Amino acid sequence: MTEPVLPTLTDLNRPFWEGGLAGELRFQRCDACGHLRYPISTICPRCLSGDATWVPVSGRGRVLTYAVFDRAYHPSREGRTPYVVAIVQTEEGPRMISDLVECTPGQVAVDTPLVATFEPVADGGFAIPRFRLADGEANR
Repeated sequence: MTEPVLPTLTDLNRPFWEGGLAGELRFQRCDACGHLRYPISTICPRCLSGDATWVPVSGRGRVLTYAVFDRAYHPSREGRTPYVVAIVQTEEGPRMISDLVECTPGQVAVDTPLVATFEPVADGGFAIPRFRLADGEANR
């Protein structure tokens, strides 16, 4: 199986990716106005401050919308179809795109409660956040 495309760690994004090793989903919080932001940025989109602190968040969210893929669009997905990709509305506000794990397409609906889980990358020094159904939330 081909390995998935992995992120390149930089000084800017390293706290996000390393958070998974600690079992934490982390966002940047603006030191000036308190806005939580994702995707990662060098400036706050609300007040344009360049100062931010990485903070752990709950890791909880809900399916805002989703798509079911019956075709492997990357070699790393061969033999792993169908799979679900969702826009996750996190409890704290920022939205993330993620594939959903440990579920079947029939278990997912708009507003399904989710929780972050983390997939360590071999020799990568980080873990990739993914989302799974919150406990007891199989919808169908």
